[in-house]
Amino acid sequence: MKKDRLAARCSLFIVLSLVTVISLGATSSATGNIVKSDLTGTWLIAMRGTTGCGFVAMQANMTINSSGVGTGTLQTHGDCGDSSLTGQTFTINKLAADGSGTAGLSCGTGCGWNFNIQVSPDRSKINLVDVAAVNPGNFVEGVAILSSPSGDVAISDLTGSWQATLYGKGGCGIGSDVVTFTLNTGGVANNATTTSHTTGCGDGTSTGNTFTVQSLNSDGSGTANLTCGTGCGFNFNIQVSPDRSTFNLVDVSSANPGNFLAGTAINDSTAGKIVATNLAGKWQAAIYGQGGCGVASTLVTFTLNAKGVATNATSTSHSAGCGDSTSSGNTFAVLSLAANGGGTANLSCGTGCGFNFDIQVSPDRSTFNLVDVSPANPGNFLIGTAIHE
Repeated sequence: MKKDRLAARCSLFIVLSLVTVISLGATSSATGNIVKSDLTGTWLIAMRGTTGCGFVAMQANMTINSSGVGTGTLQTHGDCGDSSLTGQTFTINKLAADGSGTAGLSCGTGCGWNFNIQVSPDRSKINLVDVAAVNPGNFVEGVAILSSPSGDVAISDLTGSWQATLYGKGGCGIGSDVVTFTLNTGGVANNATTTSHTTGCGDGTSTGNTFTVQSLNSDGSGTANLTCGTGCGFNFNIQVSPDRSTFNLVDVSSANPGNFLAGTAINDSTAGKIVATNLAGKWQAAIYGQGGCGVASTLVTFTLNAKGVATNATSTSHSAGCGDSTSSGNTFAVLSLAANGGGTANLSCGTGCGFNFDIQVSPDRSTFNLVDVSPANPGNFLIGTAIHE
């Protein structure tokens, strides 16, 4: 009996000690209280959109301080040509404990975008979308990814299967693409398959292409190339997330004067245990694209139940053809979901209106990309990223 009591006391002591250690070491990351100082570090923001200069792919490299203010360089590659502006600012204006908030990015004298943002639970990813009525001619959306503070990212870390969603303008006009590929330990995939949905060339699938990580710095920044047939290819700048599950990619290369692309790649879950119940909770999706209202950027908030269905989806849209509007009571439904996180989803947008997406959920279930490449939606070309609150 004494032995049992001693064991119980030891067990209690261990538990209390662990609680003490956890309490002493607890940060806002452990408690779920996201604050501006959590975002300290260097970020690559990959964006796409329509501005006064037409369609453009953009990259902003920003170093954010503990007050949520960043400075850096904005590179643009679009219908108005190429530019590089130093001394620009990215400012987190508001940030709620759940990671939702607002931010602003300058783009020169008298120029700027106002974004709604959602920070991922691990503080390494931010989606952003401009739906501000004060920016009537700007429709911009993107994803920011934190450079690895530990500086130990290697190409072999990216080994495995990936899904990349891309949106841009090229030889086939405006188009949304989904690309699947499997990287080897050298960062090369020879099995890249691209499913395209375009204004100029219609719908198609191209197989046997190559996706190559050409360079990768220890902080996760680097370059990559995707082939698209004989004499066809795209050159991307990339930033890998610290957990190696995600990287954004943007083509701002002057070597590709007619191609303006940006997107996000998410690693398939190797554990193979993702189910709809993992996605239960509140989400924010940042979406950009072209549809019946012309080009538009849209913010969608929704709460998924254990079956992967939300009936409270609210869309705040900022469009060229229909102006600004908010639509509530819509449905976002995960229609299918494989154990590796790949699947499909649908977002309703009123009577007889809806978008069909291919999705890929990140291994930690905090993020998924979405892209509409459905032939059933011949006039809709949409892409976005959803982040869990």
